[in-house]
Amino acid sequence: MFEYIKLQRTMGYGPSPVYSVIVDNEGNVDYQGTIYVYKRGKHHWKISKKKVNQLNDLLEDFGFKSFIYKPGNEFITDCPSCITTVKYSNGETKEINHYYGDVLKDDSLTTFENKIERVIGTKKYVNPKLYIYLVEEKISEPSIRYMVISPTEKEAIDLVEKDCTRQGVLEWQVYKVGIAIDDYYGPVILMRDSKYCKDTNKT
Repeated sequence: MFEYIKLQRTMGYGPSPVYSVIVDNEGNVDYQGTIYVYKRGKHHWKISKKKVNQLNDLLEDFGFKSFIYKPGNEFITDCPSCITTVKYSNGETKEINHYYGDVLKDDSLTTFENKIERVIGTKKYVNPKLYIYLVEEKISEPSIRYMVISPTEKEAIDLVEKDCTRQGVLEWQVYKVGIAIDDYYGPVILMRDSKYCKDTNKT
């Protein structure tokens, strides 16, 4: 059994996500987002015991402890790396620094890294699927309307409520109107249409 698993994604040339995530054998996850990620800063969550066991099985099935990283002589410059560190319950530590510019015989290491992250659940913090929402207040006069990019209706409403200055309890209706195809690193207000917006300039 592992004591902890840590993955670090490093900077490359271009908009490569830079972050680190560590999970212990109790399922506690600590994430630190740096740049080109949806959630920056520190975030914490917990995964189930079942998922902890899945992680342990992935380590065993891949043969992480005995895996030897052997890149070829050819490589591409300015690529990011994924550094995977595992500390086992017996105190032994193994680290693999996978530079994505290295030419490898197969992509099993990349597949392994991605499987680890799917179990941990980093996608919603790094690069979730983003939607375009129209958020309207049901009964306000004049109307309060926003166009927002976020992964969920809840995050869209939370962003709007932080921006709206109207007092009292407001009732919002939300419409999903599209999918964001550009890269956004955090929820974004695309348009405001109300005198009750903090920024009264319409965008």
